[in-house]
Amino acid sequence: MSTHQVATHCPYCALQCGMTVTAGGGVPVVAPREFPTNRGGLCQKGWTAAELLAHPQRLTTPLVHGQPASWEHALGYVADRLRAVQAAHGRDAVAVFGGGGLTNEKCYLLGKFARVALGTSQIDYNGRFCMSSAAAAGNRAFGVDRGMPFPVSDLGEADVVVLAGANVAETMPPFVGHLRAARQVVIDPRRSATAEQAVAAGGLHLAPQPGSDLALALGMLHVAVVEGQVDQDYVEARTTGFDAVWRVAARWWPERAERVCGVAAADMRAVVRMLAS
Repeated sequence: MSTHQVATHCPYCALQCGMTVTAGGGVPVVAPREFPTNRGGLCQKGWTAAELLAHPQRLTTPLVHGQPASWEHALGYVADRLRAVQAAHGRDAVAVFGGGGLTNEKCYLLGKFARVALGTSQIDYNGRFCMSSAAAAGNRAFGVDRGMPFPVSDLGEADVVVLAGANVAETMPPFVGHLRAARQVVIDPRRSATAEQAVAAGGLHLAPQPGSDLALALGMLHVAVVEGQVDQDYVEARTTGFDAVWRVAARWWPERAERVCGVAAADMRAVVRMLAS
């Protein structure tokens, strides 16, 4: 049986690790390939991605009330029910919910299906419950709604990397390879696998009380300003609103922040000095 290889990407997370899929001999076989994000590595999700295609519980035919049905019958049934609901309650009685795992093309088609075919204004996606807050912060800070404003490979040149609320050792194992040369500071209420790795390699784990991240950030900014560790040229050239932020942070000396977030003032100072050096 002839086989052929396709260079593609893992569909599961934002790393989009490079992989090669060999098809034509039953279940496709996945192998990692060289790519800037994974550099020849894959995590368990990538290695097992193709196994879903042969899983015994994978649906290969539509089910109507739990029973196999033809595509014509199933699609007709769904269309009839959608029309009935909209006729009784208005077009916006039907909502569409997408997901970040869709390709650009599928997202486009889903949007057209909602706005044009169904005529509903009710369309949303899983990011509302997942990464929308991070996207809003990214837009305000960096002008991009998610991801990093630089290539992931740049992390290999860093001396110190701060990971706030990220457990990449478990969620993105190939990402960890980019952090080997840097001292790591992990900010996480939980002693995660990433925190364990950071401490074992000479880094720090700051464990703030849940919901107290802002107090910790303000405390560290207070240290940076008071100790003269702020790069003023960078602030003037690349930021806006720093004076307004400082007016707030000025009231959050590290000992006060410690009482709120539970992170020792000495650890806040240590992190700031690591970053400054």
